[in-house]
Amino acid sequence: MSDNPLQANERRQENRFATHLESVLEQEEYTIYTTVINLSEQGVGFLSAKPFKKGDIVNINLSFYKQDIEPIAMKVQVQSCREVDLEFYIGGIIVNKTDELEAFYAAIPQVY
Repeated sequence: MSDNPLQANERRQENRFATHLESVLEQEEYTIYTTVINLSEQGVGFLSAKPFKKGDIVNINLSFYKQDIEPIAMKVQVQSCREVDLEFYIGGIIVNKTDELEAFYAAIPQVY
């Protein structure tokens, strides 16, 4: 396993795509800008200025400007949080898998 927390974990059963997508994270009392740096059918990895605890539920909203796809809202359960430089790498499981999310995920290999 790599020591770099930003590299994809090779134990994954599905493909994980490296991305660099601007996103907005919403939690009850927070709205902050984040960056989605990897995405799979089951999970998401993103960078955040704020740490979160395992089990926290956050909402991530992202747009995909290079394709004609509606903005996507994902409900994510935090699985891990590690400090990386001056921010935090958050790994989570996508709790709500919608048709819009599946179309969004399918479009990623065409661009990245």
